Amino acid sequence: MRLKNITLKPASLIKLAGYILIAVALISCTGTAGDDSESSTESLPEEKNLVDVIVLERGDFTREIISNGKLSAIQKAELYFKNPGIIESISYRNGQTAQKGSELARLQNDEYRFSLEKAKVAMEKAEIDRIDALLSMGYKDINSAIPEEHLRIANIRSGYNQAKIQLDEAQQQLRDASLEAPFTGKVEGIKQKTFEKANSSEPFCTLINDSRFTIGFPLLETEIGQVQTGQKVTVTPVAGANETSGTIREINPRIDENGLAWIKAEVNNPDGYLEGMNVKVSIKKSIPGKLVVPKQAVVLRQNQEVLFRYTDGIAYWTYVNVLDENEHYYSVVAREGATLESGDTVIVSNNLNLAHEAEVEIE
Repeated sequence: MRLKNITLKPASLIKLAGYILIAVALISCTGTAGDDSESSTESLPEEKNLVDVIVLERGDFTREIISNGKLSAIQKAELYFKNPGIIESISYRNGQTAQKGSELARLQNDEYRFSLEKAKVAMEKAEIDRIDALLSMGYKDINSAIPEEHLRIANIRSGYNQAKIQLDEAQQQLRDASLEAPFTGKVEGIKQKTFEKANSSEPFCTLINDSRFTIGFPLLETEIGQVQTGQKVTVTPVAGANETSGTIREINPRIDENGLAWIKAEVNNPDGYLEGMNVKVSIKKSIPGKLVVPKQAVVLRQNQEVLFRYTDGIAYWTYVNVLDENEHYYSVVAREGATLESGDTVIVSNNLNLAHEAEVEIE
């Protein structure tokens, strides 16, 4: 069989060359991508467990008892008008500070002033009648020594005693028309206005001396043995005002039906504390010779408390018992069969998912 000569046209040659070039390029790219993928997989670093550590030492552990209470002003008084009448003037507004003895408000007092003048006149008449009674008894000099019994008789006959009582009563009624501050404090609770009739069944206002506060707060009966009068407390308002320190003044010697004992402490007002404010009370006591770790060092494994000791790049879990705690720290000891001593290095971060004998690296 004779082969025929095939002659390709120039255009066909150009197309064939283009197809060959595209195929070569695709094969080249595929091979490079595969190489890059293998290279990328091989170059990924191993994930490391980076941790923070502390060196364990025996030291003072601050035992902390937390409770809650309310601020109560060291002095507080509800003030009433003793007399009926129309309010003539009000000298203070709610929130202002009144000095001891200053007038807070006053009733219209014309009637009381007239009553006082009448009482003064009656007293003058009684004094004259008293002199006449003594003269009728034969005394020429009323300034001389007169027996007490004769003076008593002269006072009764002249009406002197009755006039003196009426004068004292009129003076008191005039004083009661004015409401005065019995101590220095802030005015609170004024509701009435001038020219209104004073409501003698309700307090006109309340006066609060908030330079110091008392705080009543409960403790469990298991905690009562850890406190004593004179002990310091730290007080922190729930509203966020500055914390301050106070002193325990009273320990009620009775446990109530809820198993609580009530404590009373006193605290200075650092400025910003208000009557009735809710506060957190912290009582701290230092206990020496304890192994102390941050709370984040202790985790749970199989519902048991564990911390990790660091030795030569390996994390070893150690079962512990928590003896005591405060806001930030635990006091711990090793459980039976475990070891934990001063000088051990303890992991305090990234330990939630850490396994026993895992490799770790200190950050």
